[in-house]
Amino acid sequence: MKKSILYIVLAVSVIVNIVLLCVFMPKSCSGKEGKGPNFSNKEIRQKAAETIAKKLVCENIYYPDSYDPVNTTVDSAFYGYLTDADCINAAVELIDLLPAYESAKTIYEDEHIYNKDRIKSLNKTKELQPKIEKQMQIIRNRSTTRDGEFIGWQVIHRYRAKNQIGVVNFGNELFVLDSSMSQCYYRFSLNEDDDNNLKNIRFIIEEVLNLSSND
Repeated sequence: MKKSILYIVLAVSVIVNIVLLCVFMPKSCSGKEGKGPNFSNKEIRQKAAETIAKKLVCENIYYPDSYDPVNTTVDSAFYGYLTDADCINAAVELIDLLPAYESAKTIYEDEHIYNKDRIKSLNKTKELQPKIEKQMQIIRNRSTTRDGEFIGWQVIHRYRAKNQIGVVNFGNELFVLDSSMSQCYYRFSLNEDDDNNLKNIRFIIEEVLNLSSND
């Protein structure tokens, strides 16, 4: 009799615990997982892009209160040489290295320049050559196995904001985001006066890979 009562008590206790678990963890008990935003819906996708763009911009400007969005476009992003971190970093390095090499080479080849400066420039070219070749090899040897793979979204965002001296300027950036728009993989400047803008990065990579761009 006592054993029967004990079994009944244990059974009731288990049932109560299950009920409580279902009350406080309804998603787990129902077998349903929380869903992210439905980005197949254009309006939802656009709103999410505008929200994350504002957040990313305001984190990096001098006067966040002066932020004024102008235009935001969002499109699918796929893996390629402009979303390959090693390739991008190599191109950024080359943007600095190549002009320095050309400058030193020009000085060395100018016979009217004092001999000591020419020797110094020659040594500089010898120093830069292996560094340049190393970065070019990174680009040439990049893996293409993931090329064409969907990785998320690319958001182009144009805005106005005050710079460090309080003058309102336009900003133009491209963000490469993950599929949930919760993480920014890459951030490119689209401003013409920025040496490391997307146009220059693309030009370097395509020159090394012997590709041509229509942009």
